[in-house]
Amino acid sequence: MKSASVLIIGSGIAGTTFAHRCARAGLPVTVLERDSEPGGALRSHRFAKGGGFWTELGAHTCYNSYGTLLSVIEECGLLKELRPRAKVGFKFLVENQVKSILSQLHILEAARHLPLGLRTSKAGLSVADYYTRLLGAKNYSDVLAPAFNAVMCQAAGGLPAEMLFKKRPRRADVQRTYTLPQGLQSVVKTALAQPGVTLATGREAVSVERADAGFEVATAAGETYQARLLVVATPANVAAQLLRHAFPSVSEKLSRIRVETIETVGVLVPRAAVKSPPVAGLIARDDLFYSAVSRDVVPDATWRGFAFHFKPGKLDAQGKLRRIADALGIATADIVESVFRTNALPSPRVGHAALVESLDATLTGMPLFLVGNYFEGVSIEDCAARAAAEFTRLTSLG
Repeated sequence: MKSASVLIIGSGIAGTTFAHRCARAGLPVTVLERDSEPGGALRSHRFAKGGGFWTELGAHTCYNSYGTLLSVIEECGLLKELRPRAKVGFKFLVENQVKSILSQLHILEAARHLPLGLRTSKAGLSVADYYTRLLGAKNYSDVLAPAFNAVMCQAAGGLPAEMLFKKRPRRADVQRTYTLPQGLQSVVKTALAQPGVTLATGREAVSVERADAGFEVATAAGETYQARLLVVATPANVAAQLLRHAFPSVSEKLSRIRVETIETVGVLVPRAAVKSPPVAGLIARDDLFYSAVSRDVVPDATWRGFAFHFKPGKLDAQGKLRRIADALGIATADIVESVFRTNALPSPRVGHAALVESLDATLTGMPLFLVGNYFEGVSIEDCAARAAAEFTRLTSLG
């Protein structure tokens, strides 16, 4: 039996932010991570054949409006390490042809809809409903839907419109978008290396039970961790399964949140092999993948890297590599190295805010804390802000 004051299941940016707040407050914390390294969807993969070249396999863009994230970065001494992203944009990929976003827009339809659309409230509307009213059905179908699907790595039309494009204060002393020399995962690794934080990788939590001292968490390897306070920082479906016995009412609410699977393939390609100009990423329309995010935002003289986010269950590994090669206009033999990863993202529907409110009401007064990307939104800042709010709740328990 291993003991911890605070036990966190999951080391994505939400779990990491909570652990960071604990460390700053002098509260010892143990973080369990099922993978061999921390980060969750914040994963900067280094290619063995790339001489240290990395590409993001999950979250990839941070803004100077991400105040909670920047507080973690600054308090970990990483603010001076921030690097601006190159000013390259996203493009559409239509029938293997790279097109500008503007070229796909139906200008006259947008002009007809925009005056009334700008007066439409997002409240109670899905992404499809709101943005169809804003720019018209054809623009939504041909431009906005593929773009939102690319951002959310799923069919995004049914998501609540209020979850997208939130206004936040910007820090004037930080560049608008940024990364770190070794990728965004550096934030996680630095925060979890602080004194007072114990990171245990390769530990998959399989059950949670209530005990006299608080909680007992069993792992797939047969270990048991005992903790006074428990933080669950996993996808909603995993959290629902873990809490089904100890907190059935919480588990039931969590089980109502849909979760989508994304199959990501990262590839390393010689720069000379890809003839298309640098891009931040490719937005796919009517394709087997949602998007391809590029490492071109941090240019390299030798390599280019891409992370293709595929729709689940459509292609096997070789089929994915062939589709990537076709999209990039290269031969499959030009792919020097590849990595395959599966992530899970929430897929909430209209009315989700009421479910979150009900979930938070159920958690009131409990020594159980839920953090992740299924509350206010899926961005890095949404995850970090939820963790900060839950840490504040912890301090109020005394």
